[in-house]
Amino acid sequence: MGLTPPEEPFAYISQDRGLLTLKIREPALMALFFLAFIVVGVVFFLLLEKQADAGADAAMNVGYLILAVFGGLGLVGLGIALRRWAWKREYVRVMGRSPWS
Repeated sequence: MGLTPPEEPFAYISQDRGLLTLKIREPALMALFFLAFIVVGVVFFLLLEKQADAGADAAMNVGYLILAVFGGLGLVGLGIALRRWAWKREYVRVMGRSPWS
């Protein structure tokens, strides 16, 4: 009787094909990568906020856009990474090895 591994969420991320050329299998690295997106978005927003305080009123509009794009992408990616992290832990518990070994 063989063990049935849990189904991989977002399995396309681990595959070598498709439009997504960025392949980060390890959920911890993926979480760090997308956390960096959030940090970059916040840093750019704060820089543009400083410019808006100095009189560049349109800078805030660009700041909100950058925060939404980088922060939104970062939050979605972080959510995917956390879901895959839970899946990997379950996979190791059931199968006794990493899914990529």
